[in-house]
Amino acid sequence: MLKDDYARTIKAGWERTTYGKWVRDEGVATYEGWFVEDVWKLETAPWPRLGARACFVTIYPMMEGQRGMYVVDMDPGAKLEPIHHLYEQIIMVLEGHGTTELWQEGDDRKHVFEWGRGSIFSPPLNTWYRMYNLSNLPAKFAAINRAPAAMNEFHNAEFVFNCPYPFRDRFNGEDGYFNVAPMSQRDSRNIWETNLIADALATDLDPADNKVAAGTVTAFHMAGNTLLAHLSQWPVGRYHKAHYHGAGAMLLGLRSEGYVLLWPSRAGGKPYTTGHEDDVVEVPWGRGSVYSPPNEWFHQHFNTGKEPARHLAVRGGNAFSGAPLGQDAQETRVASVDTGEGGTLLAYEDEDTVVRQRFRDALERNGVENHMQDELYAPGYIRAHSREAGWGER
Repeated sequence: MLKDDYARTIKAGWERTTYGKWVRDEGVATYEGWFVEDVWKLETAPWPRLGARACFVTIYPMMEGQRGMYVVDMDPGAKLEPIHHLYEQIIMVLEGHGTTELWQEGDDRKHVFEWGRGSIFSPPLNTWYRMYNLSNLPAKFAAINRAPAAMNEFHNAEFVFNCPYPFRDRFNGEDGYFNVAPMSQRDSRNIWETNLIADALATDLDPADNKVAAGTVTAFHMAGNTLLAHLSQWPVGRYHKAHYHGAGAMLLGLRSEGYVLLWPSRAGGKPYTTGHEDDVVEVPWGRGSVYSPPNEWFHQHFNTGKEPARHLAVRGGNAFSGAPLGQDAQETRVASVDTGEGGTLLAYEDEDTVVRQRFRDALERNGVENHMQDELYAPGYIRAHSREAGWGER
């Protein structure tokens, strides 16, 4: 089967990479598979470099070498070891409250900002930083980064962690650097420019009906990164259109429950009716779930819960860096265009009818009303109607 061949091949290659060897040599806890059902259930173990318990997520699509991830548990009142590195990283706080102390090599003054449950921030490239849990309860966070790409390029993990160069064009000790910017602060591509999101669970998002009826999405840019990131939400009883793009996207569930379907794009847009059902990977999805679509695999998100679904997505590229649009940015654009118009977004009317029936069955089992009305599958309906048509809640 295509999915089994993929998993076997990608794992064999990953174990020979600099990053794969580094993870092994660090002696850290690791999790391997197609997906993580719930990061709260991961078994963490001591990671001396950081001075906390951690678990590295090494699901198969991440082994393509674009993105890395780990989850960290902090004891009440704990402080991590100071660390800096030559890879970009986005941190999302899953629970707890504390502060981060941050400075550049050679600085006399340290910059401090607070974080809490739902906060998202990114230590600017190669800055020293140290996290403190200020509460009498445990704290937990997930870190999504470009460590595999950096280590596999330099072929030297110690250089990645010990280079002293301060990137002062990214951060130079500015006061207010980690203040939450107003949503109106957008760049030329309509991307929210902010170095801190206080609560990703409550932040209002922008209409995005092209991806899911009545859905919302807000892309954001942090710390001069080349990482692309966005928050996405969609209503009860609805699901995303399937789409595909290049490797490297990481998705973390924040709210509600459901499932995700993954299958190779070369199996076509209708895998169930064309004999490729065995190549479809079904990922249980909910709060704390993690998955990453392999290179050019369709993926599709279904909300079968009783509240609007929300997730954080992080992927690569240079669309937000001020440089000309690169391959990842072009892929992001193409993934917003229907396959019938030269893109990689599968319109509702072009999808496998088995997908619809499976969704209806799942909603019935959960006692949730189906809001995928028949007209949503009519050719051109989504493009011809706006949010004023009365589609669902935000």
